[in-house]
Amino acid sequence: MLDDAVTRLPGVGPAAAKQLATLGVRSVRDLLEHFPRRYADAGEVVDLSAVEVGSPATLVGEVVDAQVRRLAPKGRTRRDLAELVVRQSGGAVFRVSFFNQRWMADRLAPGTVAAFSGKVGEFRGQLQLASPKVEVLGHVRAGRSAEEAAEDLRHQRLLPLYPATGALPSDRIRTFVAAALDAVGPLDDWLDPALRTQEGLVDLDTAVRSIHAPEHWDDVRRARDRLVFDELLVLQLGLQWRRRRLEDGMVGLDNAPATGGWGARLVDALPFAPTGAQRRAFDGIAADLALDRPMHRLLQGDVGSGKTLVAVWTMLAAVDRGRQAALMAPTELLAEQHLRTLTTLLAPLGVNAPGGVRIELLTSSTSAARRRRVLDDLASGDVHLVVGTHALIEEGVRFAALGVVVIDEQHRFGVSQRVALKDKTATADDDGPDVLPDVLVMTATPIPRSLALTVYGDLDVTVLDELPPGRTPVRTTLLDPSSPERRERLYDHIRRQAGLGLRAYVVCPLVEPGESGATSAVGHHRHLAEEVFPDLDVELVHGRLRADAKEAAMERFRTGAAQVLVATTVIEVGVDVPEATTMVIEDAERFGLSQLHQLRGRVGRGADVSDCALMASQPLDELTDDGRARLRALVETTDGFALAATDLELRGSGQLFGRRQSGLPDLRLARIDRDLDVIGRTRDLARTIVAADPDHADPTHARMHGEVVRRFADDLEGLEALETG
Repeated sequence: MLDDAVTRLPGVGPAAAKQLATLGVRSVRDLLEHFPRRYADAGEVVDLSAVEVGSPATLVGEVVDAQVRRLAPKGRTRRDLAELVVRQSGGAVFRVSFFNQRWMADRLAPGTVAAFSGKVGEFRGQLQLASPKVEVLGHVRAGRSAEEAAEDLRHQRLLPLYPATGALPSDRIRTFVAAALDAVGPLDDWLDPALRTQEGLVDLDTAVRSIHAPEHWDDVRRARDRLVFDELLVLQLGLQWRRRRLEDGMVGLDNAPATGGWGARLVDALPFAPTGAQRRAFDGIAADLALDRPMHRLLQGDVGSGKTLVAVWTMLAAVDRGRQAALMAPTELLAEQHLRTLTTLLAPLGVNAPGGVRIELLTSSTSAARRRRVLDDLASGDVHLVVGTHALIEEGVRFAALGVVVIDEQHRFGVSQRVALKDKTATADDDGPDVLPDVLVMTATPIPRSLALTVYGDLDVTVLDELPPGRTPVRTTLLDPSSPERRERLYDHIRRQAGLGLRAYVVCPLVEPGESGATSAVGHHRHLAEEVFPDLDVELVHGRLRADAKEAAMERFRTGAAQVLVATTVIEVGVDVPEATTMVIEDAERFGLSQLHQLRGRVGRGADVSDCALMASQPLDELTDDGRARLRALVETTDGFALAATDLELRGSGQLFGRRQSGLPDLRLARIDRDLDVIGRTRDLARTIVAADPDHADPTHARMHGEVVRRFADDLEGLEALETG
């Protein structure tokens, strides 16, 4: 029954099924897992005879009349009053009024059965509720009488409010859920009773029925505790089983850094001392590199925290052992920037000189002749380090002995792409076990540790939580577009900075002009180049440009031939121009908080004081509360981890797990900011279970494995192998 289509339920016809599908609900199980977003507390339902004027009450009735009348205007303000006449099941009538909410007359049309909660007043001898809270319970034409609705409320005061659509309101979904609960019978539990007792959890059937039809708030709490535990445990089990499956039969390499080796020489040659966080990262990674299992570690840190230095040090450990290392970046622009950074860092060691470390670049734009030469030298071992994009895992790429892989921007690479690199090396014997290179994943997005442990549950986590000394904080200003003189002062500032040999970025949300009216890079570049800065060189970079045109524009900006660079978010990560001291972000409220922080991180990379100007697309008092909160948070702090926590509060954790960011499924109930203890418990429990029973031979673990496959096989890349594992 659970896997049957929702149309098997009474009252769910094709039209309703189509609306439910827009909410991701297609089966009876989907409907039961479509959890309420909140609850309305209807309070005690009373009859009019028991009502006291001036006291709060919840009254249930059927709307028998709904009118809107015009009130005398107050000054220039037009005023309306929506008035309802509501009849209780016993025939008593009361009135409900809504000031300047004329749409309530349409929402609560005659025939609507609803609960009205508020303070009872009196008007012209009749009891009245002014602007009460309203919860629609049904419609008489759908067979729902006021008497039946009131009787339900006497048994269940907490009314679940569901994610709904305009054509399918919450009260109809509540009716469908009730029909589903009646139809399915007791739900089988996939958790072992002993584990439930250990964790203090109710059984699954109780949890599901209580989340949809609670009698008390304690019912909601107990139900949520169980369902959140399920959600996080299944996610962590999936990640751990996926990791075990991918590494099954594979062995690691001894890539322990050599005493006095390339990594040590790199650190000794630095013009600055590594931070304490970087040194802790060196120690942790060195321990991983020496193990007989492949390293699988996440390196995360704020903008400018020195992730690249740690990555290069890790790659050199492989060179110490006579092996090669690869750095994969998601875009050609970022790969080219990494090549420049690595070349600069390794210059004191004689990079690309006889006896030194040889480094090459491999992207889809690499010429055919150069590509053949690089591939030959990779296969022979003459190239020690290679930087590239997805081109590194294309057919024909072979390494003599690949020891370490560094992957930048984890969420843009799937697991299968990472593991595909193991097939590019000739390290393993044909008859021996597969050898998996050590993998270090970097992310430029600061993530609260609790969130990192969940999103990257199958990776060990290293956090760089210190910035190198001497970095000048970026001054961030929020500009109101209704003040054109402030924009003029901003342009004057850019002109003065250009006179000092410094540069400015201008970031736009769109490439070409679109229907949304957002600022486009192409249009704004034309405006700035022709009308604002005709005396300066203004370049343009966006994702649709040919690689050679993009690189030419970037090179002109890097060298100072161009003083202003108009761009899209293609410059979000990896672009490093120390002379760039001004960042202007147009339509700033259209960007996410972490994205704004990454863009701001493109300035402040040199010794000069830097500025970031956030230009809203409309007056600040007209922005949404969320938009204002994001922009003000960015003005108040440059701490990426603090901003990530704010982002979590503003957005909730659900979307942070979507395919767009991490390749993980969305969470329905769990919230990272309030379920920290559950995250830790489920992660530890999942690791213990998978380590003790990797093949899920125990029937209890087999049921868990089945739940993982049922929920996440389509979402967690690489998990499909578990179905046959």
